[in-house]
Amino acid sequence: MSAATASIRELRTDFRSVKRKIEEFGRVTITDNGEPAYVMEPVPRKVRKPGPMPDYMARVLRYMPKAMTEEAARRLHEDNRSAC
Repeated sequence: MSAATASIRELRTDFRSVKRKIEEFGRVTITDNGEPAYVMEPVPRKVRKPGPMPDYMARVLRYMPKAMTEEAARRLHEDNRSAC
């Protein structure tokens, strides 16, 4: 990559061209009256790692009601028969 330059006036009046230079060259030196004064470069992007896939079946099983035991079903049946 070669160095690119832009003046403060160009930065103020035509930022789009300066932005294109930054995208093309990666770094632009801003000059003030012909003397290098500042350096502009893009901010590095952070790479986001995808998280683990959710375990949907485990979540379903966690909220699923527990099955009645045979003894509990027999007691419920007997209670319902005696209530009538």
